[in-house]
Amino acid sequence: MVFFDSIFLLHFLKVLPAQFESLFHQHHSNRITLRFGLRQWPITVTDHAFAQGWDAFCEDNIVKRHDTLLLRHSGNLIFDVIHFCELQKQVLLSWTVPLPDLLHMNPIASRDGIQIAAGQQEVSSSLRPDFCQDLSDSVCFYQVFNSATPNSLKIPRFIDHFINGIKTPMLLINTGHRSTQVGVKHKRLHRNWRDFVLQHELQHNETLVFIPESENIFTVLIFDDTGVEKLFPWFHTFNVYSDA
Repeated sequence: MVFFDSIFLLHFLKVLPAQFESLFHQHHSNRITLRFGLRQWPITVTDHAFAQGWDAFCEDNIVKRHDTLLLRHSGNLIFDVIHFCELQKQVLLSWTVPLPDLLHMNPIASRDGIQIAAGQQEVSSSLRPDFCQDLSDSVCFYQVFNSATPNSLKIPRFIDHFINGIKTPMLLINTGHRSTQVGVKHKRLHRNWRDFVLQHELQHNETLVFIPESENIFTVLIFDDTGVEKLFPWFHTFNVYSDA
């Protein structure tokens, strides 16, 4: 069984990954929609990059040169956006809302193990389709894995207000159907982190995105250096609508 990638991590002005482009090739269209909270922007894709509509999107959402965007495929050619600034934390604007529940928005999207119906595309991700992002008690952030320090992961600057050894001495990290308890100490993820690294075969310069479910529970997505999410057998599999 082959599953499609559903989430991508794009660095500003970086060439789009081939797996991302394959989605709109299936629709025979070079036009996508970026949905950022309560607002949407149509974007044209040409020559492996965003073209018409991209400048307006960046201006409206204050996207700068060193920022990073997480794009989640929500069906057809619509992508929900999480915007990270250079400080590696989520940018919140007046129209920012949590990632939408795909099962609530799209009644034909299905849970693990359900047969694919006509007009659906089967995808896989660490992030479940009915995920509920918490924007009240924590913050979404990312960090790049450094193979020189495999036994711990540094928490980015300004994130320690939300994650620290006093407030959150332990975090529950979810990747698909697998959970790992990780200890927090001296602004780093320490206890059991090495086990997480080995289980997920982390490689140097891979990026980990932490999306909060609560104050001390996070779903983690792992991206290779091309911006494509790494997939594992224990990840969620589900369907998104496609009229291709």
